[in-house]
Amino acid sequence: MSADSVIAFLPIKPVYANRILEGSKKYEFRRSRLRQDITHVVIYSTSPVKKIVGIAEVVRVTAASVSATWRQTRQAAGISRTAFKAYFSGSESAVFISLRRAVRLKKELDPTEVRSGFKVPQSFSYVDESFIKRVLFSGAR
Repeated sequence: MSADSVIAFLPIKPVYANRILEGSKKYEFRRSRLRQDITHVVIYSTSPVKKIVGIAEVVRVTAASVSATWRQTRQAAGISRTAFKAYFSGSESAVFISLRRAVRLKKELDPTEVRSGFKVPQSFSYVDESFIKRVLFSGAR
């Protein structure tokens, strides 16, 4: 990571968070646009886990039509076509984040252990480098 790192905090359903960390899911999907220059993502496993479980590097962020997104990602989407279509129902476009080098934390973290009063976003939020450094420091033990 460098001083110009852009880090996204992504709430992800536990089944998909695990697939990313196991390496079978190489893409994460969003209905809303994200910055193109994201370098890393903090992976937060949603209910019932409710913990930060890992971190991954971002290869690129791409916006495309829903059908083009499925064509480009289906081999490693880590999600069924039915679930994909349901998620993007009513959307004209899709955003997909290409991921690599996902690392599972040794210790899962409540976000408030990293930053007091942290509120988990509905879709995503940006966090600063000090946030991810604290995740790596606290979660590595």
